[in-house]
Amino acid sequence: MTDKKETVSVIIPNWNGEKLLRLCLNSLRAQSFQDFKVYVVDNGSVDQSIPLLEQEYPEVVILRHSENLGFSAAINTGIEQSRGPYIAALNNDTETDPNWLETIVKTMDAHPEAGFCASQLMDFTDRDTIDSLGDGFYPFGVSFKVGSRRQNNVCAVTEIQSACAAASVYRRDMLEKIGLFDPDFFAYMEDIDLGLRAQMAGYRCIFVPGAIVYHMGSASSGGTASAFSVRLTTCNAYQVILKNVPALLIPLYLIFTFGTHCLAFVISLIIGKPRFLRTHWQAFFSGLLDACKEARKSLHKRRKLANLRAESTYGFLTTTIRTIRLNRSI
Repeated sequence: MTDKKETVSVIIPNWNGEKLLRLCLNSLRAQSFQDFKVYVVDNGSVDQSIPLLEQEYPEVVILRHSENLGFSAAINTGIEQSRGPYIAALNNDTETDPNWLETIVKTMDAHPEAGFCASQLMDFTDRDTIDSLGDGFYPFGVSFKVGSRRQNNVCAVTEIQSACAAASVYRRDMLEKIGLFDPDFFAYMEDIDLGLRAQMAGYRCIFVPGAIVYHMGSASSGGTASAFSVRLTTCNAYQVILKNVPALLIPLYLIFTFGTHCLAFVISLIIGKPRFLRTHWQAFFSGLLDACKEARKSLHKRRKLANLRAESTYGFLTTTIRTIRLNRSI
């Protein structure tokens, strides 16, 4: 890896990820495509992450925050300090296939209509099982991983709604036009927010088969069923809708989302499932309250993006339905 060319800027947010970084960074060293630079943005780690990076990975650019500002802020710092025309967001709890970046760059170069792309995320422990081929967003306010827990049988470049930021790649010129990750999404759904914003601005997302990354999942945040994740995903669902969904669909999406949340909570009280919702009911209501507090700000952000909107309501629904059908067909 040299400084002569930086086609891809790989940005890795890190928070107390000392035990994860070696596997991730060693796999990047083994990439067949070498025109890239790695930026690790540290969110105030108190473990030995920084000494590890300084001693063992001199090629890595270390960017430091004094406190944990969240995933979005970390990625944005990396974007602002890097210079590659392609921006790769990568979790520290991943192991990349040696041909990951080569496959991504070749495919993106062949598809100039695509503003960003999703990698082929596979389960870290069960490597024939899909973790995510990209993201979609249901009309009832729930994002979903395309192909999750299915066996790998996808072999074609496919248009999807959005990309999972555990391993996604964005064109810098697209981000310069539509804006970076929203720092108010401290964690969770920041990638679907950016994806829908890009879609509404007329950009397309593609899934890139063969761009394989093995993903552990929620290794730093306490798991997908923690109180932390329940509060943030509840709040962020409403922010995504208010900021990005076509105006004609907003009332429907809000009604469906609130109804789904209420129904899920009642069911959890009656039968105990989903267990995490019953266990973390306080976090759930805290998330609803946060969503109400953030509503005005979300609408303000929507108005600021109005001049970028190029997608019709029909086009938005078409992409949504296509992604849902793809998820069911895998």
